[in-house]
Amino acid sequence: MIILVDYEEVKETFIPISKVKEILEKIEEKGYEQKLAYEHAKKFSKLDAKKAEKLVKELSSLEMRKLKDDQIIKIVDILPKDIDDLKVILAKSKMQFNEEEMQKIIEIVKKYEK
Repeated sequence: MIILVDYEEVKETFIPISKVKEILEKIEEKGYEQKLAYEHAKKFSKLDAKKAEKLVKELSSLEMRKLKDDQIIKIVDILPKDIDDLKVILAKSKMQFNEEEMQKIIEIVKKYEK
């Protein structure tokens, strides 16, 4: 006997913590985990959601195929101030970034700092 089960494919997408905060703000009655996530997002988000989305788009538009979506989101969440901070974010990358590429990323991030 064969049983066919319908399933819904779930797509994983990386989003900045400020976007998480924005989403959770809209939920009036939050569950326990949502409250914890919201408090975390409030505490650690450094940009508003619109600025974060603009920064994600600008970093994504760079001609660097080495820079992956999860790294872009971490850069947006952390807003590294210098190349040493950026190196920590990119440390697990299999690809090597040169000084010029990292400097370009830092210049873009600095435009969005508060």
